[in-house]
Amino acid sequence: MILQIASTFTAAPISASLERTLVETGVVDGLGFVAYARISEYMLAPPADWSQIAGTLVLVRVEDWVRDLLKSTPPATGASAAWEEVRRTLRVSVDDFVNQLSSLAERGKQVWFLACPSTGWISERHKIGVLCRTYTNLLTACVEELSGITTLPCPPAWFAEDWNDRGADRLGQLPFTQETFDRLGAFTGGQIAGTLRGGAGDLACGVSENSPALAAYLESLRVHVQLTTADRSHRSQVDRFLRTAAAFTLTGEKRDISEAEIDALLESESCLLVNVSDRFSDHGPSGLVTFRQEGNSLVVRAMALSCAVLAKQVEHAVLAALIKIAAGRACRQLEFPYRASERNQPILGFLMAVAGNATDGKYVLPLDVAEARLNAAAVSAGAWTVEISRDLENSSVHQDDLG
Repeated sequence: MILQIASTFTAAPISASLERTLVETGVVDGLGFVAYARISEYMLAPPADWSQIAGTLVLVRVEDWVRDLLKSTPPATGASAAWEEVRRTLRVSVDDFVNQLSSLAERGKQVWFLACPSTGWISERHKIGVLCRTYTNLLTACVEELSGITTLPCPPAWFAEDWNDRGADRLGQLPFTQETFDRLGAFTGGQIAGTLRGGAGDLACGVSENSPALAAYLESLRVHVQLTTADRSHRSQVDRFLRTAAAFTLTGEKRDISEAEIDALLESESCLLVNVSDRFSDHGPSGLVTFRQEGNSLVVRAMALSCAVLAKQVEHAVLAALIKIAAGRACRQLEFPYRASERNQPILGFLMAVAGNATDGKYVLPLDVAEARLNAAAVSAGAWTVEISRDLENSSVHQDDLG
């Protein structure tokens, strides 16, 4: 099985670091590349070797959509003379690309999508960086609404000015330095391995193969998870996670949640935002957890995480924090009420890995075995740190300190 890379630019230099991460972990046998001129054709019609493709990594720079329009236009007049045509082309391209990507995802193989910054030769030459950022954000928002696609975050620190290669971009649509391609390959490889490790195309996020290469990669990420109490100033973020989180959530999307329900969660003082950072980027708020204590149980009422951070073991770090909080309240167990939806199978795999089978619709994790089960479920146990809000637990803990 191979991973196919479809990009709007020449992406061949990503091969070494991406293949090293994926092939050495055993999740794919190799890589394939779609020429940027044929990306639409690939997404709309399956190639002859479709049965051998485990999934597709799609890399996009929106400035590539206006390259033919602007590459021969003198920079002194290009941006002003062609401005409306550039806007129209970007707008139409976003719509067309989203439809094509949806067609690709509907064929049943996993798709990963990453929007790269448009800071290359065309953007710089014609001073359309702000416009490109606007349409990059629009494209990402549209893709996040599609099913079967994992949207990966773009670590902005990788794309500083000195990591563009505008000379190579001008000559061969080769936008980045080799160092940037290496970082991009290591990052996307870790994300993809985290999805495929349960089997090609499988979205399960639970127990994975014991891969030394993947474990080493996760250790190198230095993931830090901070749980902070949400208040009314975080209302829009809480609302977004509850309504739109689909894959890693206990109840699925809650698009019909009322304003009063959100207010009640924020006033409960047990609604926590999950903030995530690693050595590459600060991802900011990436999920939420709400809980209440019922007798000897800490009942997790809601748990939702962005798919973009799951392959980093963030779900394991959040569980480590919940174990710590439950122990501090003298609870004997954690309870996770689960309600199946169309798209929340990934969290089910995780719950089964740490808590076994459900009883009356609840997954119960006894605290006396919680640490051992967490360690067994994680690829690289202890590769994260967790910081808990002062009003919950005044401590910053490493997995080795829990128990």
